[in-house]
Amino acid sequence: MTQEILQALSEEELSLLILNSGAVTIKDVDGGEQAYKYTSGHFGPGYIDIKGTVGKEDIFKILAKQSALKLIEEQTPFDFIAAIATGGMTPGYQVREYYEEMTGKKIPYIYLKDLKDKGVDANYSVGLRGNPLIPLGSKPLIFEELVNFATTVSLAKRSLSNDGYICSCVATILNYENPRAIAGLEEEKLNVISLVRLKILLQIAEDSRMFPKRAVDSFRSFLQNPVEWQQTRGLKGINN
Repeated sequence: MTQEILQALSEEELSLLILNSGAVTIKDVDGGEQAYKYTSGHFGPGYIDIKGTVGKEDIFKILAKQSALKLIEEQTPFDFIAAIATGGMTPGYQVREYYEEMTGKKIPYIYLKDLKDKGVDANYSVGLRGNPLIPLGSKPLIFEELVNFATTVSLAKRSLSNDGYICSCVATILNYENPRAIAGLEEEKLNVISLVRLKILLQIAEDSRMFPKRAVDSFRSFLQNPVEWQQTRGLKGINN
């Protein structure tokens, strides 16, 4: 076990790491740039490509190690990792590897697919059914690379619960913490363990002057009320 694994980085340090990796783009929508359309169907001013860090080995490994360390520090209760395809699959697997290395525990890993399109579906899981290492009543740790509107993690929880597993925790690298997601997670009774909150990352982005202040402030406004942000700009996301 190396000293690097044992040393926890602050949210501010991790935010700067993500920003310097080039994973963050913030559009000046109020200045005429086109908003992003997220996989949830909503529109927003920014995109954080956490899953793209898989192509940047040093950054990717730091985020995975820090995620594993966070789970240990938080004493997160889980028996296996259920990563969500596609963004959560690779980091979730790597987190499992580091977690096992740090704790000496063996943790089964599976992944979940097609949740966005099909919801609760008999073929939603890979590696779960018939797995003697994961008996009914086991506690999954749902892993997603970021939580924005919390749509996929909610579907994952329902699917796993319907199959007889006890779901209470989600792990993620980046948590948007928007009101709709918070309400949905509370309804699903899901606790989120995250490395970085988006509000901290935006503060570091502003302090570092990496993006125009107007664009950063617009992103903050989006986080406060995503639906209102879209409506005032004539953008029609789902359930607006």
